[in-house]
Amino acid sequence: MRSLGNTVRYGLLMQRILGRLKRVGLDINPYYLIREGLLTDEMTWPELATDFPGSMLEKDDIPAVAACTNWVTVDLIHDRLSKGHLCMVLKCEGKIAGYTWAEFAGISNVECDFVLRSGEAYLYDAFIVPDYRGRGLAPYMRFECYERLRKVDKHTFYSISDYFNRPAIRFKQKLNAELIRLYLQVKVGSFEVGHWLLKNETSK
Repeated sequence: MRSLGNTVRYGLLMQRILGRLKRVGLDINPYYLIREGLLTDEMTWPELATDFPGSMLEKDDIPAVAACTNWVTVDLIHDRLSKGHLCMVLKCEGKIAGYTWAEFAGISNVECDFVLRSGEAYLYDAFIVPDYRGRGLAPYMRFECYERLRKVDKHTFYSISDYFNRPAIRFKQKLNAELIRLYLQVKVGSFEVGHWLLKNETSK
């Protein structure tokens, strides 16, 4: 009951229903393509920066990052790194508190028709360890990721959020993100019924 209560509280009920349908072979996936990093004011989190310093993933961190969830493995992390993806981590007293990934060749985990240009990055797989949630780490981690990517000449950032994942959309909008495209993908088993661009706020 507590799990269901949290689902309703955070606006994830429809996302949970769609997850149940996916288990029986019907995958209905409405999602936004979001443009990020359009900050108009300087944002700082001095206390979080002190307690949760950000850094790029190091070799010794890989097992700890893989242990955060049951869907990320050491082999998967090595595969991402071999493809040139970057991972930024937050730590608290030496322990992994969160991480987020970036890639530059394209948007690999969905099939939308958006192509990255030079100087752009796709941000994905952001995760805050449950013990550290409720402290505002998600926007802080995102901002720290922007700052590190700018040092390697990446200045425009994109991400994907499920249409019904309100918490993810809200924290991105706190950083002045824009919902620029709305897609709908429908599959029955492995067969794709259709993949449609429903709304386009950019002519790119």
